[in-house]
Amino acid sequence: MSTSADHPSVRAAKHQVEPEIVWKHIPRLEPGEYKAYCRAAKIYRDRQFKRWVCAVQFDVLDDSLNVLARLTWYLNLGSGDKPRASRRTRYWDAWVKANGGLPGRKDRLSPKVFMRRYAVVVVEDTGKNLQQVAITQEWAYSVIRDVVRWDTGGPTRARIN
Repeated sequence: MSTSADHPSVRAAKHQVEPEIVWKHIPRLEPGEYKAYCRAAKIYRDRQFKRWVCAVQFDVLDDSLNVLARLTWYLNLGSGDKPRASRRTRYWDAWVKANGGLPGRKDRLSPKVFMRRYAVVVVEDTGKNLQQVAITQEWAYSVIRDVVRWDTGGPTRARIN
């Protein structure tokens, strides 16, 4: 007489390897200003928060230009059908600072203005978790809050004001 434990599907389940659960380690740096290199910038739709976001990825560097951490600066672009940056948004301020001036009439505020450039960034600890609840120092990780200045790159065409 066979038991349910002898059934082929039960035997196969016993021999399955449990999948490895991966996670992304986000390093913690002392809060302060750091040199950084912007290696990528991309606009995407965040389905969880139902909004558009520009993710600007930086390699945070030490004085010898060694990578200390890879951190992302998130800039909100609204919850409409298309990404939008008004003069009252952090994206607008960041773009104008990176561009070295206001956009021209035909400019479309592309995130490419941030890419492949050195900057000085402000690194701080997170204060809240995913549910927006305050967290302790033990749970904190580093995030980029702002760019103090852009040290390289900038607009390549002359502006007429």
